[in-house]
Amino acid sequence: MYHIELRQFPHNFCHFNLSEQQLRQIVEPWTAGETVELGDRKWDPHRAKLTVLEGPQIANNQLTMGRGWSVAQRESEDITRRVLVEASEHGQPTELTARDSPGPGNLADSLALEVLASLSDAPATLSDAWRLAAARSPRSSAGESLALAEQALRSLLRSRLIVLMAADSASGGEERGGQDAVETNQLEELMRAVDSWIGDGTRSGIRIRRA
Repeated sequence: MYHIELRQFPHNFCHFNLSEQQLRQIVEPWTAGETVELGDRKWDPHRAKLTVLEGPQIANNQLTMGRGWSVAQRESEDITRRVLVEASEHGQPTELTARDSPGPGNLADSLALEVLASLSDAPATLSDAWRLAAARSPRSSAGESLALAEQALRSLLRSRLIVLMAADSASGGEERGGQDAVETNQLEELMRAVDSWIGDGTRSGIRIRRA
């Protein structure tokens, strides 16, 4: 069974014991950027956080007193990232009916969703996005994977779904409170810099986080 949590401060909503079909009806429009209506509230995928767990069915008596989500977390596996990637790929064939094969734009959009899902728990580095691109397209060269990663990140930046953070090199690469976003006029220079892509987030001082 599947269990989900939608969270957008100060609201959160949990839904338990979903079938695969019921889950698809939620995550497919979610990955397409469409608003999802659950619990008498509309949830915007660009602002809210979706968590998906897979595990055993939870009995009704375990859902009382707000205990359901803690029970689900204890007995289930967090599959959010996998589900969002699969849902985004599942939606591609309807967009490709007039094409022979997926184009770079579709690959970049799918990768962008995967990168965004990976940022749910913690910031990442540009090299992390490059690795995801290489894993998604294993037959591509390193240069092609880099271009794909750059395209995906630029799309997320244009949509204001992510920001690049500058770390304080004097303090060993720790973010200054996690709030030091790179200025817009510096983005192009940083995206083109080799060190931004091969650094570990401390040496280059650049990390990615959700906006």
